[in-house]
Amino acid sequence: MTVRILSATDVRSIFTPQLALESQREAFTRLGAGEAVQPPRLLVPGPDSSVSFCYSSRLAPDAPAVSKFGSVNPANAARGRGAVHSVITVLDAETGEPRAIINGDSVTGLRTAAATSLAMQQLAPGARRILVVGTGAQARAHLDAFAVSHPDAELQIYGRDHAAATEIAGSHGAVAMTDLEQAVRDADIVVLCTSSLTPVIEDAWVTDGTTVASVGSFAPDRVELPPSLLTRSTVVVDYRPSALTDSGPVVEAVASGSVDPDRITDLGSLLTGATLDRSPTPTDVNVYLSVGVGVQDAAAAAMILTAAEAQDAGTQADLG
Repeated sequence: MTVRILSATDVRSIFTPQLALESQREAFTRLGAGEAVQPPRLLVPGPDSSVSFCYSSRLAPDAPAVSKFGSVNPANAARGRGAVHSVITVLDAETGEPRAIINGDSVTGLRTAAATSLAMQQLAPGARRILVVGTGAQARAHLDAFAVSHPDAELQIYGRDHAAATEIAGSHGAVAMTDLEQAVRDADIVVLCTSSLTPVIEDAWVTDGTTVASVGSFAPDRVELPPSLLTRSTVVVDYRPSALTDSGPVVEAVASGSVDPDRITDLGSLLTGATLDRSPTPTDVNVYLSVGVGVQDAAAAAMILTAAEAQDAGTQADLG
């Protein structure tokens, strides 16, 4: 049994931000059309606010099964290690035998950022100023993604560690901001890339016409976005069934009765022609929340593996 193993370096050499955007357009279009096979995500809580996760999916009923297993460990910052680690396994569509093992961290960063930028193409295509909050791998990936999806926008970054924000800004063509409140007030798009248990911005900072995206509210206890913001916003999520149970701000807003779950739209529906709960206006506030869904990894893995096999990239290993 021969398996292709692809490292983070292999993935980055193949899976450009442009290809990542194309893969996520396919993923969410198939999901919105009802073609993908998408079971619920599995979360396993751990110590020190950590959580392990498992995503599985098929792009179509006869497509390869793809599973990503990993964890988010916020305490790793004190250890000098990244917070997120994962591995993706691809099974043969016919035999079910392992076909590939792919570094999941690199895929997650690229596909998550691509999905956010895809959503922003739908919700704020003309954005001129984009603020990314956070200084981790997701922040870097989002700056790269927006350079493709919104090439004319000014990119900004804010982090509590201003030195880290300055370093990232210098390597990603962005501007490091020092006043978070003012930066949020001035931005057309605000993207939160933290794993905070509490809101990192305030509702009052978000002005009319702004679109706010949260990629760190991936579990019920992660609430980097104030739930009150959802009550005055058009709410779009990556995948509605997951968001209703796992996205902290959504869970809180629905439980309090301040947001009707029926007015929450998912990205796949937008891409396949569904309308929002109301016609957007220039003064609307939009909120996009990303929990993450397995079909994203399935689409990314399919594109990566096709290119890897054509280029004979990675390492072959015999697991027999």
